[in-house]
Amino acid sequence: MRVYCAQIAQVWNDPDTAFARAHDAVLRAAEDDADLVMFSEQYATGWRPTGDDCDTVSGAEVKERWCSLAREVGVVIAGSYARDVPGALPQNVMLVAGPRGEVLAEYAKMHLFTPGGEDMRYSAGTEPVCFSYGGVKFGCAVCFDLRFPELFRAYLHEDCACVLVQAAWPAARVADWELLLRARALENRGFVAGAGCLGYDAKEGVDYSGRGMVCDYEGRVVADAGVFADGCSWEVDAEGVQEWREKWGMR
Repeated sequence: MRVYCAQIAQVWNDPDTAFARAHDAVLRAAEDDADLVMFSEQYATGWRPTGDDCDTVSGAEVKERWCSLAREVGVVIAGSYARDVPGALPQNVMLVAGPRGEVLAEYAKMHLFTPGGEDMRYSAGTEPVCFSYGGVKFGCAVCFDLRFPELFRAYLHEDCACVLVQAAWPAARVADWELLLRARALENRGFVAGAGCLGYDAKEGVDYSGRGMVCDYEGRVVADAGVFADGCSWEVDAEGVQEWREKWGMR
């Protein structure tokens, strides 16, 4: 089961341009024999914790476009969108669309980035979400979730071999990004794949890190997209995960 972490410079409030770039990225990933392609946090609209002008785009439209793209190319896509919640603020959701355009999973970010005011524009999710595809069980996480090890421990208890992490991670804290991805992989003896957004937000004055990567069950970085527009991929070895967990008494 090959996971591809797409890395594309984000654009704000322009889903047509964003999805044109995503289409090309998915085709490249498919040529690399990827089974699952993951994009960064709120890639389709560009990410700002406070929503700002990006919340003028319909979340339902973004969701449908992710599903359509997955169906067109015939791969699994982990995208994201802002899900409307009746009587409450919207949720920051990782959407996993299957190769027939079906919804395999929707995970609402549980730990909002309160230092940046995300909790003023979004409501938090309440539970972890897993899904299975191609013989591999996955867990879902979004950005700030990475700093909360109990979520990843919950995925260990659910026997997930890999956790997918979408993020908009500032370049100023890129050392934390690599450290935490490796730590979550090592402490749970499973794969962790992270897709980080790329680009400079002149309005907010934030330079985003890129550095999409895959870490294995020994905490090693086995794939790294660096700081360039492209991506990286790796084969998730579910059997190897099980062997290491048995060896370390984690089953």
